[in-house]
Amino acid sequence: MTDARFPERYLSDRKVLRLSADEFRGWAFATIWSVSNRTDGVILSDELLLVPFMKVETAQKLEACGLWIAHGDGWSIADFPDTQTSRHDLEVLDNMRRAQREKKQRQRAAKAGGSTDSPSFSDVPGDSTGGPYPGTSRGRVPEDRTGQERTGRDQEKWFVNDETGEITDPAPSVSASSVTTWDVSPIGRSCAVCGTSMADYPDSMKVCAAQDDEHTKYRTQNGWAA
Repeated sequence: MTDARFPERYLSDRKVLRLSADEFRGWAFATIWSVSNRTDGVILSDELLLVPFMKVETAQKLEACGLWIAHGDGWSIADFPDTQTSRHDLEVLDNMRRAQREKKQRQRAAKAGGSTDSPSFSDVPGDSTGGPYPGTSRGRVPEDRTGQERTGRDQEKWFVNDETGEITDPAPSVSASSVTTWDVSPIGRSCAVCGTSMADYPDSMKVCAAQDDEHTKYRTQNGWAA
């Protein structure tokens, strides 16, 4: 679901307050229509009447008062880039959500097909355990051998995500007997709600693509797209 945003400054904006009831409805629905159809604020002349409550006279009034800007094929909503989420950013979010869904599906499938005695690894293309996972590099995490004499090697090869700092299990070809891991703080920007790394998110996004109640509440309170 994609939401259109109407900043509170519209409550005192003279250009908005001077609109009639019909003009206001046309202007508001045009903004919602553009966000829904991902036109980045562009209203083409031959699509004008597809907007609910819109008339040619209303478009002319919105242009005259500066809320719309005329161009060769129609109009564009003047403050759309400053108040709404662009088509590009929405597509980035769609791709991230799809990747998260697919990742969880693979994890559930791997868990369902594995045994309780040993870890299982997915055979899904791109998840091969023959080498480092995409976006990761080989790192070392020391064993927890508190109170024991340290002899020989006390480190094993693990995988550390370059972007998030997440430490994951070693590949089956790498032996690891009793390695203890520690929580590692995400690198770079992080989600304002859950702290997840947002290195791959657009700079305009403040929270990650998670859809739970806390994230949705935060977006609603701060006027960001779902």
